[in-house]
Amino acid sequence: MSKKRRDDSYFAVDRRRKRKYMMIIIPVIIAVAAAGIAGAILYQPPTAMAISGIECNRSEQLNYHIHSGLDVFVNGVQQQVPSNIGILSSPSCLYWLHTHSEDGIIHVEAPETREFTLGQFLDIWQQTNSTGFFDSVTDMPVTAYVDGQRFEGDYRTIPLESLREIVLTYGTPPEDIPADHDFGGITR
Repeated sequence: MSKKRRDDSYFAVDRRRKRKYMMIIIPVIIAVAAAGIAGAILYQPPTAMAISGIECNRSEQLNYHIHSGLDVFVNGVQQQVPSNIGILSSPSCLYWLHTHSEDGIIHVEAPETREFTLGQFLDIWQQTNSTGFFDSVTDMPVTAYVDGQRFEGDYRTIPLESLREIVLTYGTPPEDIPADHDFGGITR
């Protein structure tokens, strides 16, 4: 039986050295790539801080889903309730109380049934929408109406209930207070 002689030529030594390095480098590259993929899968971007106990989640929470209407007047002139109150793009999330369009419909989309108030929605509006509306009405008296009837007490405590019409008047109220809201076919 003849022994195979080891090739100790310059090129053979170089090939063995490269093979040894590759046996170290390839597993390191695989480990780094695996860690990167795992990190990308497990990474949870920071969410927005809760406002008045209302969380901001990446997707709509539909276990409790109702709609309330809000009309706002300043010295008798109706003001637009902005769209996308409580909907953030960075980080991408929706507060449980939010608007989608300028129709004054407050969407209550929460993970559980519980009472939410107008004050919580107003806090979210003030902190997530930069229209400056609240700066313009800071010193004005506020009167609230629910389904056309004057609300006695702190307007911020008005519960958001299904198909309820809430009117806030800053300064002089309009001659006619809306008692109903156009919910556009929404039935709950």
